[in-house]
Amino acid sequence: MLRHYTSYAFIIGIIGTVLGIALGYFVAWLVLNPNGMMATYIDIPEWKLYLPWFCVVILVLILALLTLIGFLSVRQMLKGTAADSLRPYAPKKMKRLLLEKTALWKKLGFGAQWNLRDSMRHKSRTMMTLIGVVGCALIVVAALGMGDTMDAFLDMYYGDALHYSSRINLSEQASYEKTDELIEKYEGDYSASVAVKIEEKAVSLDIYHTPSDLVRFPDEDNNFVEIKNDGVYLCMRLAEEFNLSKGDTFEVSPYGSDKTYTLKVAGVIRSVSENMVISPEYAESIELPYTVNAIYTETDKTDISSDSAIASVQSKKAIIDSFDSMMELMNLMILIFIVAAIVLGVVVLYNLGVMSYTERYREMATLKVVGFKDRKIGALLIGQNLWISLIGVIIGIPLGAAVLDYLMHALASEYEMKTVINVSTYLVSILLTVGMSFLVSLIVSRKNRKIDMVEALKGAE
Repeated sequence: MLRHYTSYAFIIGIIGTVLGIALGYFVAWLVLNPNGMMATYIDIPEWKLYLPWFCVVILVLILALLTLIGFLSVRQMLKGTAADSLRPYAPKKMKRLLLEKTALWKKLGFGAQWNLRDSMRHKSRTMMTLIGVVGCALIVVAALGMGDTMDAFLDMYYGDALHYSSRINLSEQASYEKTDELIEKYEGDYSASVAVKIEEKAVSLDIYHTPSDLVRFPDEDNNFVEIKNDGVYLCMRLAEEFNLSKGDTFEVSPYGSDKTYTLKVAGVIRSVSENMVISPEYAESIELPYTVNAIYTETDKTDISSDSAIASVQSKKAIIDSFDSMMELMNLMILIFIVAAIVLGVVVLYNLGVMSYTERYREMATLKVVGFKDRKIGALLIGQNLWISLIGVIIGIPLGAAVLDYLMHALASEYEMKTVINVSTYLVSILLTVGMSFLVSLIVSRKNRKIDMVEALKGAE
């Protein structure tokens, strides 16, 4: 019998695993196929999906854990004689709560007292409900916050930091005279890049001359800083990796040269690449040679004449359009995460709600006998879940923000984005989580109308 009932957990685990793998492959194929959304950004020889070995290990461990839980639960229920197993569930006895010994307890209503005692009596169920709500709120906040962060980054970087219309990339054969002529012709700012290494790490040392303010540089607080002649401005990743801050000095060596330059840190900026920025005047002060390789202009790409000195012309609008396509993919991912969070919450809360209903079957029958209406009993059940949901939201929202901040630094560190979560995201997360909990609680609470009081109140002989 123990093996028979344990197999239920195993079979459910197998079905869930198969459905999960199928759904995962479908979503992955939707994104990663020759005509999918990622085809805009990458081109690979073979569009083939595969399941990493560690995912297989995780799936096996989940299945084993689920089966083990089923085994332990069944073994607990089958302890004792057959007659003991057939007896209805009887709530375990518990000591008085510390709160019951205070004057505050008497001021609480019957519903609050009943729910508090039930929560303490069934700590495991209460904790699982709380974990389900926390998980739901965490995923929703992190998913929506991902979109908020990306939108804020695009607005700040491509809306406020970059004011040019076109970037002219110069060819290696462009002469100094021709470069000056193009800068004057298109009234542009310019930049140069020197490949250097800090210790053994290769980075780009960029020299920017931006009198027209066509390129600006945000700091760690997203405030724009002026590139002065007082030193080098490091991107956040380099500052963190080499433990450098304002006022420190370090050495760099250009590739192909034995010469070493000592640079002083003037500030830290956000960047979309691992680089450091200096002004032309500072480059001259340390006698660093460079060659201009890019011109930034407000002239449209279509109005820039072809020239042998010009290797290519890049439109800022084309870059923004490519990010719009990426945002479509991100919005799809956000939708998948939110649906997964809601499904998680519904499944966990419904199953735990049914368990709670089963455990309190006799208690609710007793309440009916003493005169409680179905609506009042339903309100008691809904009230308990709502209180747990509110606590879960209070815990889940800051956890979601922390997880999002970690993911942005771990998975999207090349963009050095500042985590942004709008007020609307918090409100939507609260409404979705609490609303889902209320709906599930409402469905479960309606079961008390079907209580058979005669059967429920039978003795446990």
